[in-house]
Amino acid sequence: MEPIRNVALLGKGWLGSAILEQLVNTGFQITVLSRTARSVDEPPSSLKTVQVDYSSIDSLVAVLRGQDAVVSTVGTSGISVQKTVIDASIQAGVRRFIPSDFGALTTRPGAETLPLNALWIYIQKYLKEKALSGQIEYTLFAVGPFLEFVMSMPFSTDPQTQTAPVYDNGAHTFSSTSVSSIAKAVAGALKNATETKNRLVSVHNIVLTQNKVLSLAKKYSRPDVKWIENPVDAATELERILENTKQSGLDLFKTLALLKAALLGGKFEAEFKILDNDLVGVRLLSDNEFEEIFATAFKPGQMIAQEDLQANVEGI
Repeated sequence: MEPIRNVALLGKGWLGSAILEQLVNTGFQITVLSRTARSVDEPPSSLKTVQVDYSSIDSLVAVLRGQDAVVSTVGTSGISVQKTVIDASIQAGVRRFIPSDFGALTTRPGAETLPLNALWIYIQKYLKEKALSGQIEYTLFAVGPFLEFVMSMPFSTDPQTQTAPVYDNGAHTFSSTSVSSIAKAVAGALKNATETKNRLVSVHNIVLTQNKVLSLAKKYSRPDVKWIENPVDAATELERILENTKQSGLDLFKTLALLKAALLGGKFEAEFKILDNDLVGVRLLSDNEFEEIFATAFKPGQMIAQEDLQANVEGI
């Protein structure tokens, strides 16, 4: 099988930028697709930026001809648009498609019915159907919540208010991966195209529990800060939130509450038991290394703007 050389990248936010850097450093020829004309300051010879109309399959096909793979990192508002991009990729002869699917629970068994996963599951199913008929290949990733978000936003703990709803005594384990390691996994999967064809690639930097994160939050808070812990029955809380969403739909804060109850409650196998770290070049962090990173990233009492919270929740 011929190696993948030419890669088109959709989306250039935080994760997209990290993936772009890693793809360039790994030696791929990159075309960044953008809705608007953009210039890149002193771009390397392996990188070009092309303006494209995502709603036009003809525009997409013209840009994607000659590409071996497409990597999508579009945000929530662009998830459904990927169906058109997949169709265009097939018409253009693209070999591999990696969808924007780097959520904490979108690939976990049993979590397919969670309302916050609906858009991602739709794209997964569509892509797998096309792969089954031999029209295109895919790679999906299980990465857990972004490590940066676990440390800095009101997820397992709330640094702003020094509170923590503790789900089932905080003992359930979950995998977590940094943005830079996710970028390495994407580049590594494309380098090892045969081994990562039409399957889920599972990676993490570390396995955490809510108790471990809370313990470090206490350790690196000011001496006068007293953390408030509120015990929560995860199964009851998850059922309550799901019933609430049936009545009034999902908003930002319900999405975060649902995600926390689902991930920290231990129902959906949030710790990955079988890993592809060695295959794609992602290293594990020791507890001491994680603590060093946590000590630098953790900022108790810092206000989080709603737009930043929205971006973080989308990333998770």
